[in-house]
Amino acid sequence: MQRMVANPRLRKILRASASMLLIGLLAGCLLPPEPKTEVGRDVFNLYIIVLILAGIVFVAVEGFILYAIVRYRRQPGDDTLPEQHHGNTKVEIIWTVIPTVIVFILFGFSMATLGKIEARSENPGVVIQVDGFQWNWTFRYEDGLIVNAEGGEPPVLAVPVGEPVRLVLNSIDVNHAFYVPQFLIKRDLIDLGANGRDNELEFTITEAGTYAGQCAEFCGLQHADMKFVVDAMERPAYDERIAALASGETPPPTGGGECTTTIEIKANNTQFDIGEFEVPAETDFCIAFENQEAVPHNVAIYDGGEPIFTGEFLNEPGTITYNVPALPAGEFRFICDAHQQAMVGDVTVTE
Repeated sequence: MQRMVANPRLRKILRASASMLLIGLLAGCLLPPEPKTEVGRDVFNLYIIVLILAGIVFVAVEGFILYAIVRYRRQPGDDTLPEQHHGNTKVEIIWTVIPTVIVFILFGFSMATLGKIEARSENPGVVIQVDGFQWNWTFRYEDGLIVNAEGGEPPVLAVPVGEPVRLVLNSIDVNHAFYVPQFLIKRDLIDLGANGRDNELEFTITEAGTYAGQCAEFCGLQHADMKFVVDAMERPAYDERIAALASGETPPPTGGGECTTTIEIKANNTQFDIGEFEVPAETDFCIAFENQEAVPHNVAIYDGGEPIFTGEFLNEPGTITYNVPALPAGEFRFICDAHQQAMVGDVTVTE
């Protein structure tokens, strides 16, 4: 039986087709997430325009290359070079004009999209100051409400749907970046000093939901832990949420009652001044906490991964006294909820 020999030309075509199919599949997987803001839709549309134009250029260039390979390939018996051509004015004008036109098209669409991103409404629905620091976030609302990370969970930025939300972005230490993938916008937080101007980011969310955000600028060892959550809701639900948070921000009594045991803890340079302390079991005690820097800190006590006491945050230099309920005998940890990797110590509760 005669063995069939594969056609080399067919194999080449199949390989080229497989490569084109793979590139198409990868391009589909690399599309941005579905935009959830008005300006995000404009950014998404710009991406699609760029992708289409890039696809046209790719197909045209690769098509001419394949055509040249097939049309002018060497045939058996070809022992002399074909006639050589040095320059063609018409062709050179064409391959100069086409890229120029493409660049101007992209420039026009890009400037139009950038103008929408940078546009500012006269009366935004909400203005929130966002402070980024190693390695967490603080959200400050206009009515004085301050939201920090609590219980080891990322802080939650509550915003209304369908209204312009303006964020005033400020870094307390190194460079950070506010980034929510579904918003399709990233904006840096830079400490520009007393005379600098904070970056701003304004957007209108089109769909209620919960969106994960993160710092997108490498800012130190715990950069990967610098996360936050955006909770977008309708205006009535938003008003209820803010009212509930505001009522819960009232500090618990910090000086009431006599403390037989008081532990002094200071925070500076993103560190506690002590690494451990000891208190008696089944006895209430106090923690006299002093924050010595303009970075949010608190003291919380954890049993394994669960918080059993969470102290109020101090967002600037100051002092506070926490009344801590009695703990059972055992080993615990005290932690700053905003800097859980860098600010941690041991608590020993003795019989």
